[in-house]
Order: sequence, then C-alpha cells, then structure tokens
Amino acid sequence: MDRNASLLRNHHGSNIFVAAVFVFILALQPGYSEDRAIAPELARVTSGSADARISARPFSHLAFGLTAGTFGIGAELATPLSRRANLRVDGQLFNYSQTFGQDGIHFNGNLHLRDARVSYDVYPFRKSFRISAGVAVYNQLSAKAAALVPGGQTVTFNDVDYYSSQTVPLHGNATIADTRKVAPVLTFGWGNAIPRSGRHLAFPVEIGVAFAGTPDFNLVMTGSACGSQDPTTCRTVTTDPDFQSNLNVERKKISRDLEVLRFYPIINVGATYRF
Repeated sequence: MDRNASLLRNHHGSNIFVAAVFVFILALQPGYSEDRAIAPELARVTSGSADARISARPFSHLAFGLTAGTFGIGAELATPLSRRANLRVDGQLFNYSQTFGQDGIHFNGNLHLRDARVSYDVYPFRKSFRISAGVAVYNQLSAKAAALVPGGQTVTFNDVDYYSSQTVPLHGNATIADTRKVAPVLTFGWGNAIPRSGRHLAFPVEIGVAFAGTPDFNLVMTGSACGSQDPTTCRTVTTDPDFQSNLNVERKKISRDLEVLRFYPIINVGATYRF
C-alpha cells in the first residue's frame, strides 16, 4: 500500500509538472504572440475581444508603476513578450530604526531591505490572473543593532543569569544578514501592467515567496559580567569560557528562530500606467 501511495503521489506530481510546462509552452505559441493589425472599424466591431485591441509584439509597449510591499517602497517596468506573457523588472527598498529590549538587553537597531527582481509573467486564462517566475538579482535583508545591558541589570543566556558590571557593563553588537544575494522567486497575482484591452491604468496585486535562505545571525558581547550582585564575582566575558559557551547556545537558538525567513514572503500592491 505504501508503494502504491508513493506511486500515486509521484503520478500526481508529474501531472502538475506537465500541466505547468504546458501552460508556459502555450503562452509562447505564435498564435498568442503574433501582432494582428486590425482596422479601426474592425476594432470597434470586435470590441468584445478585449485582448485583441493592442499590439502584443515583444517590447511594443512599456508600463511604469509604483509599488509597496514587504520589501518596502519601489517601482517597476513591464513590457509584453506575447499575448499571454510580460517581462517585468522591479525594485524596492526599506529602512527602519528602532530601540527595543529583549531578554534584559537594550538594542538600538537599524533594518535595511533591498530587492531588485526580473520576472516572467504568464496570464494562462487571458484574464488578470497571472503566475510569475523570476529571480532576485539583488536580495538584501540586513539588520544591525548596538546592544547594551545597563550596569546592575540581569541578562540570561542558556538559562543562566548574569549581572552586568556597574563599572564595565556588558555591551556588544548583533547582526542579521542574508546569505544569498541572488534568490529564485515564485509569485501569483492579479492585474496586467500592459492591459490588452487598451486601458492605460492597472492596479496589480502580487503574493508569493523569495527563496532567500536562512539569514546569518551573530551576537558579540564584551565587558564584564558577575555571577551575583557582588562585584568581586565579575569577570571579563571575552575570556570567560562558561559565558562564551552559554552565549553560543543563545546564538544558535536565535538562528533557528530565523529559519522561517529562508522563505521570505512577498506581498505587493501597486499602480501602473501603460505608455
């Protein structure tokens, strides 16, 4: 039974793959990409055929748009490749600064997001729904924070409490950085930046994911920590093997929490104008 179930799953997966390949091949057929020259009178008569009103020759039109989403604020350019396909280039950026506390540590952090993508948009049903495959040619998620544990306060690493020295308090830096600058992207959405109906304005929506990989995390602490509020128990943490061991366990815990970001969500809304 297990073998049959496995075969059924494989067969089902093969059907999905074949269907996906069929959709992409269909979009590239000459019947969908040829430019039909229609006289004005005929265009008025055939006004019900929305996608026959403008030329769909490759690079025959250009659309510009503004977008907002999970990578920040940005802009995009789109041009047709065929009746059912567009080429799209977009980029976004976002900067954010925040002071916050976590586990007894005060952070003063800065977040930077950068994204530049090239996407191939397919409209399989001659409607606004699209499926897009692309690549983030520049993918950046980075965060840096200065860390401080005020003197006399407690910080916990690996379930062990440490008191920050009053004279040389604990301080350091935390960083998060993407491991991949180039990342595959898969999205779906609604709205065509080059409306085949002849309209100029469109309001696309896009949802998907960038396969960015788990970002690297690092936390470095210096200063002195005490086993109690007695200052005679304070030690320099950079030479304390127990402190460094517990700090390393904490780094690994946070790194595991960040694994969810290896599939970075993409949610975009925008407005485009076709020239």
